[in-house]
Amino acid sequence: MDRRTTELLPACALFIGGLVVSGVLTLSPRSGHAVMVVFDPRTAVTDAVSRVSEAGWQPVAAPRSFIIIARPDALDNPRHPDDAYLLLDARAMSGCLPADVSAK
Repeated sequence: MDRRTTELLPACALFIGGLVVSGVLTLSPRSGHAVMVVFDPRTAVTDAVSRVSEAGWQPVAAPRSFIIIARPDALDNPRHPDDAYLLLDARAMSGCLPADVSAK
């Protein structure tokens, strides 16, 4: 590596680290907000809904069989559903859904 490339490495690392941190802060679920729960694509919708319900979330929609939109149940403190890959803030992810799902 030449000298110029080694001088740019810290700036590139800072840029990539900043992108990762901002992504995590933007997409992490906030208490009281609806979430998007992502399971393995081979998961049946009935299994996904039951896992979300057991974790203390109330399922609202299922845009795909392995993606469940849920809101916190008023009676329980919700937790991370079993076998769920991701638990994302539904507001932040609403732009990634088809138009008919986000209107519900």
